[in-house]
Amino acid sequence: MRAALILAAGLLLGGCDQSEAADGYAFGVPTFDRVEPNIRVVTHRSLAELRAAAPKGVYDAEAAKLMAWSVIRPDGCEMHVVDPAVSYQPEWIGHELAHCAWGEWHR
Repeated sequence: MRAALILAAGLLLGGCDQSEAADGYAFGVPTFDRVEPNIRVVTHRSLAELRAAAPKGVYDAEAAKLMAWSVIRPDGCEMHVVDPAVSYQPEWIGHELAHCAWGEWHR
């Protein structure tokens, strides 16, 4: 598990020198650094289902663009993605993993 997390983080951060990654974001200043994050993955059968499940009042302004989302808590993180067996989107899985490990880091 730890090796997989390190590999995923390495792949995700490999493009940090770029102004923008495949997910459309650049890595900024993290709010924390969790070396061993406690992550619960929730999968959704479709993008519509994922968007409908997003917390109201949190993602409303970006609901039409929402591709994945996370709930970050002091004791861990719950990341929501479309089931990769339905639609494999590693850039969004990695994006949410980065939130679970480093908090809010968008620039």
